[in-house]
Amino acid sequence: MGDNQNYFRLYGKSPFYQLFFSLMIMLFAGVILLYLLLWLGTFIFRTDWTTLVKNISGGSGKEDVAFLRFMIISQDISLFILPGIIIITLMKQSYQGNGMFTKLPRFNEVVLVIILGFSVFPVTSFTGQLNSAMHLPDWLSGVEQWMADKEDQANNAIDNLIVARSFGSMAMNLLVIAVIPAIGEEFIFRGVFQKILSSLFKSGHFAVWFTAILFSALHFQFFGFIPRLILGLIFGYLFLWGGTLWLPVISHFVNNAFPVILAYVQGLEKINTPQDLPLWKQAIVLPLPVAICLVILFYFRNKSNNKKNELAKMTPLDPEDY
Repeated sequence: MGDNQNYFRLYGKSPFYQLFFSLMIMLFAGVILLYLLLWLGTFIFRTDWTTLVKNISGGSGKEDVAFLRFMIISQDISLFILPGIIIITLMKQSYQGNGMFTKLPRFNEVVLVIILGFSVFPVTSFTGQLNSAMHLPDWLSGVEQWMADKEDQANNAIDNLIVARSFGSMAMNLLVIAVIPAIGEEFIFRGVFQKILSSLFKSGHFAVWFTAILFSALHFQFFGFIPRLILGLIFGYLFLWGGTLWLPVISHFVNNAFPVILAYVQGLEKINTPQDLPLWKQAIVLPLPVAICLVILFYFRNKSNNKKNELAKMTPLDPEDY
């Protein structure tokens, strides 16, 4: 019995072993559960994704919105939350004592992260417009058209979902679009993969960048890859320098929640209206939000460095070099 318990664990294994089996758990266990839940959803809601896509252009009904919410929750539970719980359980000794789950951020840190979340919106909006204007080579035009069609379908689905005519509906959208994804995605990407990659490559910076690329790529939205990469970097450095997973969770929540609240207050038509300002005028005002983001991130970096210096004075062992 003891041998079996030692075999079925990730703690104490090499980082490459941990990374490989974490990916397998996420891809196989997560995908299998996702397909089972979506199959179940077709019976509960009497519809499927193909039918939903056909209905979206004419506006979604209550049943379609309910099925959309079910799909998003199923995806988050299957691909992120459940695999994260399994992996963290198998590696639980690795997390003991580091406070990444139990350490709560201070009030001033929460305020800074919220300000950071709002400051990054102009940056992701600007880079998103640049990203959407990029094109693949002519010989990949068919792939580009396929990606554009899939992205349009996803955007139309989200647009129909966040249209809330009551506060209760808006609150439900916040839970589905902001709360659950923020917790699930940060636990798996930052809490699992960034931590493993940091041990594998002995570099916190490399782990942040690699995880951010993985985070953006796995959303399968080519025309939003760059802004989502920027968000992944911000979440990653908040975790690296903040020492707690709840800082990127809060930042992730702010990023996802703002469009939901804005759509409820102003209406979807206003937030989807293209900006009148040309890109060069947006670029002129961009240094201010970029500076705010950098100042806040450097605050957490300096705080982390000061803590390392204090630890270095207390022990002859050097702290981990990020």
